[in-house]
Amino acid sequence: MIFDPTLPADHSPIVAVELRNQLNSLNDAIVSSPGFGDVDNAITAQTPNKVNAVGVSGITFSDPPTAAQLNALQDKLSELIVALHRT
Repeated sequence: MIFDPTLPADHSPIVAVELRNQLNSLNDAIVSSPGFGDVDNAITAQTPNKVNAVGVSGITFSDPPTAAQLNALQDKLSELIVALHRT
């Protein structure tokens, strides 16, 4: 049975079966909804990892940049991408 918010009607006598069905349908809805642990796990699985360990690069570029400077930038970008991935 699906929960019916109109039951029991105002000023109607309490009918045990009707009330029991309402309470059972609410209980089923609560039990079937995700718990806090499920939600936390879903958020963790679908978001990037923390990147606090990735430091600032501190690369200074010349004009035009050298190959070594571009390689350092590429290495820092790769470090960031790896840190963002969840294992």
